[in-house]
Amino acid sequence: MANTITGDSAVMSATGSNALGTGSTIDAIGAGKTAQNPDSALTADRNALCQYTLDQLQRLRNFRRPYDQRRAYFYRQYIGQRDRKMFPDNITPRSNTFVPYASSNVDAVVSRVHDAFFSLDPWIECRPKGGSPDSAEKMQMVLIDGLKRAGIMNVCELLVRDDGIYGHCGVKVDWDWDYDMVSGPEPVFAMVPQIDANTQQPIMDAQGQPVMIPVPGPDGNPVIIGTKMVTKQVPRNCPKLIPIDIYDLLIDPDKKIKAHVYEISWGELRRSAEAKPDLYFPEALAQLTARLAQYKDLDRDGIIIRMAEVWDDTKKNVTIVTFGEDADAIGWKDRRYQYRNASYSAYKRRVYNGPPTLLYTGPNPFAHKRIPILDLPYIEVKGDVFGIGVIERISDLIEGVNVFTNMITDNWNININRRYAYDVTVDIDTDQLDQGNVPGGKVGVVGDPSKSIYPFPTFTPGQQDYMIIDLYRGMIEMASGISDFYSKGVGMSGGNRTATGISQVIAESGYVFKLYIRNFEDRILRPMCEMVASMIQQFGTAEMEYSITNAAPEIPKYGRVRLADLIGNYEFDFVGANYATGKVVKQRNLMAFYNIALQSPFLNQSEALREIAKALEIPQANKLLKSAQQVQQEQAQAQASATQNRILDELLKFEHKAIITDLNKKAGPNDDPALAHAQVQHGMAVQQTIEDFLAETAGLPVEPPAGAGDRHQGNISTSGQEEIPGGDTNDQLRGFSQANGANSLGTAG
Repeated sequence: MANTITGDSAVMSATGSNALGTGSTIDAIGAGKTAQNPDSALTADRNALCQYTLDQLQRLRNFRRPYDQRRAYFYRQYIGQRDRKMFPDNITPRSNTFVPYASSNVDAVVSRVHDAFFSLDPWIECRPKGGSPDSAEKMQMVLIDGLKRAGIMNVCELLVRDDGIYGHCGVKVDWDWDYDMVSGPEPVFAMVPQIDANTQQPIMDAQGQPVMIPVPGPDGNPVIIGTKMVTKQVPRNCPKLIPIDIYDLLIDPDKKIKAHVYEISWGELRRSAEAKPDLYFPEALAQLTARLAQYKDLDRDGIIIRMAEVWDDTKKNVTIVTFGEDADAIGWKDRRYQYRNASYSAYKRRVYNGPPTLLYTGPNPFAHKRIPILDLPYIEVKGDVFGIGVIERISDLIEGVNVFTNMITDNWNININRRYAYDVTVDIDTDQLDQGNVPGGKVGVVGDPSKSIYPFPTFTPGQQDYMIIDLYRGMIEMASGISDFYSKGVGMSGGNRTATGISQVIAESGYVFKLYIRNFEDRILRPMCEMVASMIQQFGTAEMEYSITNAAPEIPKYGRVRLADLIGNYEFDFVGANYATGKVVKQRNLMAFYNIALQSPFLNQSEALREIAKALEIPQANKLLKSAQQVQQEQAQAQASATQNRILDELLKFEHKAIITDLNKKAGPNDDPALAHAQVQHGMAVQQTIEDFLAETAGLPVEPPAGAGDRHQGNISTSGQEEIPGGDTNDQLRGFSQANGANSLGTAG
């Protein structure tokens, strides 16, 4: 085998070169068993690969380390914490107000992103790529159910908040192999022994007990004599979304290698290995078990093992190794707890600190062959993997606002608690002066600034001193793209409380936010849905449940789809993202375009109506609108009915002319005019009878008798559509309503 490694050939360079070549790592390791000493060769190969993986992790840690300090500072600004400052006496604290622009802007981004993607239901549309619309609709139902059970809304909230605070976020898209313990009723059937048709004796099982079968009832179904509660393990059978802590995400500068560092207890690791034996190498688990023997039996399952998954997109493989060397990340996490006046390490369970162990290496197990770690910078900058966050752009501005606000507060404080100069030669009770002079002070002088005691001049902040705060607020809004929609007026000097004005402000100032919504959809949500759809087809059971019932397999489901019906490639659209900002403007533009395009034969009315329903946020619009098949059937029926009407009209004309001609032949030139008129009336009555008969035969409504409508004038037939009452008049009410905005949409109309 070309990738066989023996002896010294297993040595790998710490600089990043891989002696395994471009072949599969697991194949190369397995090939080591062909050496003279298979066990020692296998151990040497894995040790070398383990060291190589640790070197890669160290390289990624060194790349991330300069960002850690700044991230901690941004987190402190988010929670509104500043270092306490003192007056010159080092006893009296100064004002330490923190203006909450950082937290308000981040939370505004989080709430608006949630509204952009999840305000409509269903919030995603699945379109087939080469498949049928029916399979896409089923995949959409299964996908939405699986993502909801995986907690996608909560995951997106955490991702966007991390993105706003730190400027970068990451999530791992995995499959949940765990089970849920579900209790539910199970029917109890009447049972009888199964009889052998040849011997007429009960059939015995391996334990010597008779085999029992249900008693069929009159309807052929088993007879139920009761129910009992049962508890069973139900596979979750859904994706698993893991938000990655900013200190646990390691990314290569070219994004070809991504690593997720996480913590798992020994009990969880052992149970997952029992449920899926090929998850880890058996030899590695045995080695780890021997190393954990030093811990007490009662503590062993709770021991925390810090692990790292390294995904290499170039080699399309994954390596899992125990990784307890990332002390920096653990330290920064502990510091986050300490910022909140809490301790973390002192109460944390014991952590395994033994030598690193290579638990697994092999090809990418997912069918999509992508790295299942998705990351996104809030504002992407070329050459900067981690990007720029909301707080980073306004960090110095926020600190400036805090400084000016606290200076104004301190000036008011000193103005109330004034400083004094006093003559040391005069008998003054300085203790009482100290008690009532905080945070001011006293200055002793020899001589008399006012014979005994004299207050220093003070500064009282005026209105112009507060204007600097508005200046900084405008710069913060400009930098972050998040505006105060209520206090900002539109065409007026005062504040704004109208929906139209707020929508205009959002449309004008939300361009940065629109860009972020597009990036979040393209780099997080859309790839996440593609990966989950692939994993559903790869790991899903024979029947996928698309309703959240959490029921045991024997309990009937609300809705299930066969896995074979979901096979295919799909694209995904998030219906709410395009309408997150400027909804009123979007609604107006769509309606104006629809009214213009309705007069053109190029308009696809079905798609146009669905787009308008999205803009108006109409739920379940697909159920309200007819399908293309229904419209085609109705059009075909209408066309057939029109054809029958034309045929009937021609027949009536022919019969009418024939009757009139026959009557004219029978009536001579000298006949009585009254008799001729009576014959014509008789002919018309005969014609009406023929019309009614033919109309009933064709299934059409019978025309009213002559007189209700002027169908005939003399001997000329005027069959056709009747005039609509009021159709030729000018409806003043309609004109008044149209002139006053009956076609407008939304609250602005």
